Amino acid sequence: MHFNSYLVESRTYFVSALHARLKELKAQGKDVISLIMGDPLEPTYPPVREAVQQALSTYTVSQYPKTEGDPAFRQAVADWAQRYYGVSLDPETQIISCNGSKEAIFHLPLLFDWSKGKEMWIPSLSYPVYAAAAGIQQVPVRLLPLNAANGFLPDLDSFTPEDWSRCQVFWINSPHNPTTSIASKAYLEKLLALAKQYDFLVCSDECYNELYYTETPPASCLEIPSDHVLIFRSLSKRSHMTGYRMGALISHNPEYIRLLNKMRAPMGVGTPDFIQAGGIAALADDQHPRDFAERYRVKRDRLVLELEAKGFKVFGAQAGFYLWFSHPALPTSEDLLEAFIEAGLLLTPGTAFGPDGEGYIRLTYCVTNEICDRVAEAIQAVKLPA
Repeated sequence: MHFNSYLVESRTYFVSALHARLKELKAQGKDVISLIMGDPLEPTYPPVREAVQQALSTYTVSQYPKTEGDPAFRQAVADWAQRYYGVSLDPETQIISCNGSKEAIFHLPLLFDWSKGKEMWIPSLSYPVYAAAAGIQQVPVRLLPLNAANGFLPDLDSFTPEDWSRCQVFWINSPHNPTTSIASKAYLEKLLALAKQYDFLVCSDECYNELYYTETPPASCLEIPSDHVLIFRSLSKRSHMTGYRMGALISHNPEYIRLLNKMRAPMGVGTPDFIQAGGIAALADDQHPRDFAERYRVKRDRLVLELEAKGFKVFGAQAGFYLWFSHPALPTSEDLLEAFIEAGLLLTPGTAFGPDGEGYIRLTYCVTNEICDRVAEAIQAVKLPA
């Protein structure tokens, strides 16, 4: 019997590994606050809960949901795109539902033939599911260097035509997890022009787009007409629906949606209809993500102030609910991790997101006000080398 070599040889998914560390620390009697996951602790947008409860009360018979999603949900996505971005979409041919973006990201490599030497291009700091999906499905990967000098965005000018000819899928995540970097519209336009020139698919993970602190919203690939992009949108962050598992895949190119529907039909990944009812309620309102973001802004400002007072250098922090930072006296991610554990906080070391994360650590601040107060006090207690 031979198991998948990636599962046998690769390290444990970082969340599982850190949860094990948290369990170990608590068994030792240590009071530690976990700030490792982007899993909001404040309530879900109330109309979502009400819509789900109402739907459950009317569904006396339970039946399998449609793989492509309920027509009413897909129409809600189209209405939101028109209202928010001024983009017209056909809900029948350009939108399908997914169980949050995570499962859709994981299954994406199945859409392609990888036997011809093509590669999946992934930023060297990224949501670990991109690389895990490629590893388990034995997809060739090229890691794209990220660092503070290039704004934690892949340098599109650093690749040759021969390099580009090998690319089949290019992952872009803006606003970016873990660094919070934001790609400009000009950057995305350049990337999509390259995708057209060299015939590859840009997979744009945009789950943080509506949680921002800049004057204008982050750019979206939805705003740029292109037949070479697939957009992943999730309600997990914008509407505090992480436990509901609700999102959408969107493309201007109906062929991607047709093939995705065909691929996903045998998988059993249809989102339950009562969950989609909650998604419809969430998409009908654009104000609550701004309200959530304003509350996050207050927490961000307080924690950045505390970190900078201790000499930490915080990058970006203009979107999402993560702080990405370093300290000259704590040169490795392991040094940072242990210093914060000693102060009572469990954070995510930068290396959990890829090799270019060395020397950084990520803090999640999608917490309650009470926990934020405790986090601020713990930051003050972090001990730095003399």
